Amino acid sequence: MTAVRTLARHSMWRFILATAAAVFGIALASGFTSSSAHAQSITVYSSGSIAVADTRQLTAYVPLSPNTVTWSVNGIAGGNETVGTVSSAGLYRSPAAVPSPSAVTVTATSTAYPEKSASVTLTITQKVVQLWSISPTSTPVGSYTIRINGANLTKDTVVYAGDEPLKTTYASSTSVTAAGTVVAAQAGKKINITVRNPGLGGTTSSAVQLSVTSGGDGSSTTPAPISVSLSPSTSSVNAGGTVQFTASVRGTDNTAVTYTVADVLNGNETVGTITPAGLYTAPKKVPGTNPVTIRATSAASGTATAVATVSIVGPPDPGPGQGTANLSAGRFLEQAAFGPTPSELARVKQMGFDAWLNEQFAMPETDIPMPAEGNLQNADLRAQYLNRLSAAPDQLRQRVSYALGNIIVISMNKNIYPNEIIPYLQILSRNAFGNYRTLLDEITTSSQMGKYLDMANSRKPGPQGGANENYPRELMQLFSLGLVMLNPDGTPKLDDNGKTISVYDQNTVAQVALALTGWTFPGPQNNNWENFSGPMKPVDANHDMTEKNFLGCKLFAGQGTVLDKDQTLDCIFKHPNIAPFISVRLIRALVTSNPTPPYVARISAVFENNGAGVRGDLKAVVRAILMDPEARNDAATLQGGKLKDAIYHITAFSRALNGRITPTNQLTWTFTQMAQTPLAPPSVFGFYSPLYRIKSGIVGPEFQIYTPTESVLRGNALWQMISNPGGDFAIDLTPFSSVAGDTQKLIDAVDQALLYGRMSPGLRQQIANAVAAQQDATSRWQIALYLGALSGAYTVQY
Repeated sequence: MTAVRTLARHSMWRFILATAAAVFGIALASGFTSSSAHAQSITVYSSGSIAVADTRQLTAYVPLSPNTVTWSVNGIAGGNETVGTVSSAGLYRSPAAVPSPSAVTVTATSTAYPEKSASVTLTITQKVVQLWSISPTSTPVGSYTIRINGANLTKDTVVYAGDEPLKTTYASSTSVTAAGTVVAAQAGKKINITVRNPGLGGTTSSAVQLSVTSGGDGSSTTPAPISVSLSPSTSSVNAGGTVQFTASVRGTDNTAVTYTVADVLNGNETVGTITPAGLYTAPKKVPGTNPVTIRATSAASGTATAVATVSIVGPPDPGPGQGTANLSAGRFLEQAAFGPTPSELARVKQMGFDAWLNEQFAMPETDIPMPAEGNLQNADLRAQYLNRLSAAPDQLRQRVSYALGNIIVISMNKNIYPNEIIPYLQILSRNAFGNYRTLLDEITTSSQMGKYLDMANSRKPGPQGGANENYPRELMQLFSLGLVMLNPDGTPKLDDNGKTISVYDQNTVAQVALALTGWTFPGPQNNNWENFSGPMKPVDANHDMTEKNFLGCKLFAGQGTVLDKDQTLDCIFKHPNIAPFISVRLIRALVTSNPTPPYVARISAVFENNGAGVRGDLKAVVRAILMDPEARNDAATLQGGKLKDAIYHITAFSRALNGRITPTNQLTWTFTQMAQTPLAPPSVFGFYSPLYRIKSGIVGPEFQIYTPTESVLRGNALWQMISNPGGDFAIDLTPFSSVAGDTQKLIDAVDQALLYGRMSPGLRQQIANAVAAQQDATSRWQIALYLGALSGAYTVQY
């Protein structure tokens, strides 16, 4: 496309381009497209199903100029309530009821060449009722009541024990209760529990087993004691600043608490005030009694309390908005970008966080060009990648793409050529602010992932092969659901014995693998050799057509390659685990390795519903993560923040020095020494395990590759940047060299550039001692900057 744009500038080529454009069609996809064998025609194979009252983001790829389209449903511009509607951006919303016929055609038509269009057929289905779990999972002989956790439950839903309908009470679309009776003859046996939505097009869930034990009726239980926890337990804040406290109440449905500050209800001007939501505002002057005690008391039990302390330090905080403090703006850009540059720091202080986010969301994405074959070497690809992270103007997109790349991994350890990795980077960038369902779709059918996790040419069981389980397993374990069932706040669900509950088992992996058979690389055959010119193509002849059951979902026999793939991703996308699992991964990537459960719950709720009924809206999720009170709390806490990995640390340091990594850098070996070869993580888990703990209960993924060896090598890399940046970095060191003769000004310059004015007195003294021991001006400013960059205060983002 870059070459086409260049040619278009010359009038002599305009007629040629217009003629060439006329032979192209439009590729329309629900997350992906494919070319047919005909070189001058693009066909569409993305037909699939969508449940009533649901949405599906469609994308038109238009190799024409202008590349805009109009949308219609069954020939109706924009559609209507009967057949569904489609927005100008291609967001299709299915009707509330299944139309007749149930299949609708959504068409994108080029505005430049109205005769060129492409369509996708979507089949409207009833929502499939799903059963995730029951509680309790066992019952004694006698009467019992169980709670059903599922999806798409209605007021007409009926719970069945075997073939017997139970008295069912509706609570919500994800929960019902059912009452029944088991007799002595059933003791020691297991009963299949299912849920059914009756009526036209009604569906039945897969079964979950209820174990029957001998003994009483099981109606007597001892209620758990009410307890309260308060986070953060210790913190510090500038006079006039704020700290967000979060109280968690267990053992009761009443989660309300009252707060006191120094035993004064809601506090006062002397000791600070606290809102019912837990937002503490420190007094403008340091109080006589310091630190101050914050107490949260359960509204359900006056004896259930939790205590935290906050130390008031320093001068009044200038506050957010116009004139936002350096600390607030600097922390924000550490989370939302690869750290601040001096100019970006000033802009955020002037315009505020919301305006900056809006600007970034609207900014065009930085191009990741696909060069002609053989014109780009791996070293060049890695160099350009590092340059984009440090210099691209769409910093928020770069930061989120980097985070997504640590969740959904493809590595150059296996995909060794640029055309096996660049389209993957493009998918991450294109979908950074899009919908997670679309991202999963494009990744699933990408030929790059087809090679990396072996889904390409995975086929139905038979003499010529069978279903490969690599991608299905990682799709669930790493890309969407995780290993154990989670509450909305990210804490693990426990069974009656206090043990975690698995999300899936080996049978689930096998069933999903069958559902994802029948995909091959682009090309004319049914089993094509590696070809990375576009997404994989479906081949029904290689697809397993049997019925599949997994995760509470049923895929009917004979559906075909595309429909099975669509319904598999729909099932995974609507699973209750995906919201907390992905929310935790993104929070850890952007803000803190140890988010509190309420923080996770708030982000999970946005993932579930962006406020407009859309699930998986990454733009809304990213905004919520960055603007959450826990992210915007400038007071350091014991478990707050996250270790910077080597790529982030070096990139952020170059930006702090008002510079960038150059596009011709040769830094691959430098990062390899620090266990982070760019674009080549050692496994599908990434450069480090997302579950790595630095001690019991404290998560610190990046510490896995920050051993004593790597920490020394990172120090060497920082010293090389400062003492001999060479052609790898374009940085400005004059703010430090110009004040080398004044120790106080030199330390202030380091403090403002790297720590935004939060350098501790102890660190200032250590740097001053080191500076005093130097023999010349160059050594003075170099050692000051080096110690600041290597300090724990800068190495840890908080």
